[in-house]
Amino acid sequence: MKDCVSCHSSSLTEAEILNERGVFPIFGATGIISYSENYLIDEDAIMIIKDGSGVGKVQYGTGKFSVIGTLNYLTIKSYVNLKYIFFCLKFFNFNTYKVGSGIPHIYFKDYGEALIYCPCLDEQNKIEKLLSSIDEKINLENTLLKKLKDQKKHLLQNLFI
Repeated sequence: MKDCVSCHSSSLTEAEILNERGVFPIFGATGIISYSENYLIDEDAIMIIKDGSGVGKVQYGTGKFSVIGTLNYLTIKSYVNLKYIFFCLKFFNFNTYKVGSGIPHIYFKDYGEALIYCPCLDEQNKIEKLLSSIDEKINLENTLLKKLKDQKKHLLQNLFI
């Protein structure tokens, strides 16, 4: 894996960004936790929770954003489709790389040694395009499902008025 991506980290803490206001998202373990006038990253990156109960969960960030210190972020090396690597890591087993008796941690120096299937860039692009379109379809279906559940709830509430 270390031949495909570079690993970076941030020293930003959640306490430091508590009162931040701005346009650039700041990511934490649960997704966007705040916005700031400043950003740390100005490229697509894969964010991986490196500490705590969600250790190994991955997110994908685009554009200008920042991350807090509980996340590592991975950036692309040449001849690799970062979104393809993201899909690989969504199903990567980080459990074998967890250390720590109280709070679990993972370290890139360990999981970066793992081998992942990395075909030629053209093949990566095809796989990524297919998986991205499936993700889009899933998101659309989830949105429709939520709307139908809301509609059902509304109908049931008005049924007994």
